Amino acid sequence: MNKQVLVNKVKGIYNNIRIASIKPTGVLATRALVGLLLVPILVVIMAYVIAFYKGFVSDDAGKVIDVGIKIVDHIFIPTVLTAIVGFLALWIDKNHNGIPDKLEDDKKPL
Repeated sequence: MNKQVLVNKVKGIYNNIRIASIKPTGVLATRALVGLLLVPILVVIMAYVIAFYKGFVSDDAGKVIDVGIKIVDHIFIPTVLTAIVGFLALWIDKNHNGIPDKLEDDKKPL
């Protein structure tokens, strides 16, 4: 891929985020955090796939799978549950008109 095309695409995304009055650093930090959080899950899945392909689990792969599951279990489960509850709270529709109440608050125009 051409560098200039990639740079222009990144600039366009950055400008679109600025137009939407969202701080670009927050969006980029959120994307980086989500990417970082997905790494242990992907490593565990790949270790399972490789073990399934080989037909046995080596000691090293077993340790990777065990530690990865512990990381996912102890760190991500409470965080994900909290995020799901928070996102569900944003979609409460008390007046039953089909539009969530948070989206009806028209404090600043887009």
